[in-house]
Amino acid sequence: MSRNRRMAQPRRPPEWNFNSFPTYFAFAAGALSAAVLILAGFIYFVFLASLFGFTFGVIHIVTTAIIRSRRRSAESRAEEEERERRIYAARAAANAEIPGPPRKRRRRR
Repeated sequence: MSRNRRMAQPRRPPEWNFNSFPTYFAFAAGALSAAVLILAGFIYFVFLASLFGFTFGVIHIVTTAIIRSRRRSAESRAEEEERERRIYAARAAANAEIPGPPRKRRRRR
């Protein structure tokens, strides 16, 4: 039972701090490995690896932005529908309390 409650909660995306040690360490490690590979004569390999890394990063940023945009629009649409549903329910409840106009009796001829 507790597992279902845990899974039912929406997951928040992690907060990334790009101005931190892991980012700079990865950059430094990449620069060092590129320098070693260039000095060893693997320029073509370094170019392909850097091209792959750059392409992967750009695709990741774009798809993450698209997913966030779709999620925000879906949440706002759901909130708007819920708000409208509550307004209509309140109107229906208010109209149910008000009695209708008196019935007119028809005269028979």
